[in-house]
Amino acid sequence: QVRSFDKQTIIDTLKRRVDSGGMVVANQDIYLRDPIGNQYADLVLPAATWGEEDFTRANSERRVRLYGKFCDAPGEALPDWKIAAKFAKKMGFMGFDWKDSNEVFEETCRFSRGSRKDYNAIRVVARRKGMRAHDFLRGFGTRGLQAPLLLHGDRIVETKRLHDYNRKDIPDSGPEAATVYNKRLLAFKTQTGKLNLVKSPWKLWADFYDFMQPKGDELWVTNGRINELWESGFDDYERRPYTQQRWPMNFIEIHPVDAQLRGIESGDLVSVESRRVPVQTDFNLGVKSDDMWFSGLMKDGHIELVTGAYSAIAMVTSAIKQGVAFSEFLKPSMPANVITPRVPDPITQNYRFKIASARVTRLGESVFKHSFSQMSFKRRDIV
Repeated sequence: QVRSFDKQTIIDTLKRRVDSGGMVVANQDIYLRDPIGNQYADLVLPAATWGEEDFTRANSERRVRLYGKFCDAPGEALPDWKIAAKFAKKMGFMGFDWKDSNEVFEETCRFSRGSRKDYNAIRVVARRKGMRAHDFLRGFGTRGLQAPLLLHGDRIVETKRLHDYNRKDIPDSGPEAATVYNKRLLAFKTQTGKLNLVKSPWKLWADFYDFMQPKGDELWVTNGRINELWESGFDDYERRPYTQQRWPMNFIEIHPVDAQLRGIESGDLVSVESRRVPVQTDFNLGVKSDDMWFSGLMKDGHIELVTGAYSAIAMVTSAIKQGVAFSEFLKPSMPANVITPRVPDPITQNYRFKIASARVTRLGESVFKHSFSQMSFKRRDIV
């Protein structure tokens, strides 16, 4: 372990660790994070964030846009690409001699070919015009370009809709040299090229659903993000006093009928508990379809049932459906996912983190019930 502030001593210590088969952990972020930065990392590197470097990204509708730099990064902070390049060159790797983020982007253009976000046409047209790819993309403003992108001469053709059987703007002569046609332009990525619609009830899902259905006085408990916090819980909860005050604890929305049956009012502290959270304990390779049925996994000993629980502040509202409750999923100290099943979907291998059933029990009044300086119990739905 490092036990000195002397730079060379630190370097020698970490080298000895690596040479003896150990590991050195480096963390880069825009500010110190817990626990990775201040507990686990040997090296903590200050990174630049958006607005401090020109960079590109594509959103969920495949729209590629340039996010321009408008201020310098503080202190010695560097963009991620530059940090990665410095590490790579020190380790003896070739091909990391980028001069700026535009060169990184132009290199990624080539590797995007054939993907559902193929944006290589940006680089091709920019070079024909004697421009950098970033500068060319900047001309499309906040709208950007919707990938995958095709070339028709010097014109870029966007893709508004994937899997479009009736698309007419693809020439019969085939793609230009720099364009790769993806099957998903005109069809789905299936054996037939058509969309697979699974009929209901579907056996691979049905028996799992039957197990997860609320039993006795349980409720369905789902979870998700909320507009006030969205996806940056680490930012909001740790660095923004207003948000910490506004959301000091997790909450659970519950329908008035369900609340009345349990003696729950808005502002009450409740326990959300499940004693039958299924956990798949190992990997199971199925040969026949019923090998992957949940009931079969249970029978063959691949499922263990555990208990999960968290506490929350009740919000009684008719905005939620009767028989269903909803919690915010990002509260670190009161994580709603402790009651969700850890059994992946047999087809996609995605976990089913949005479905759970649990008992919601009143523990008593919270400190927020009669003081509205922090939490509000007004309906949160707009329409």
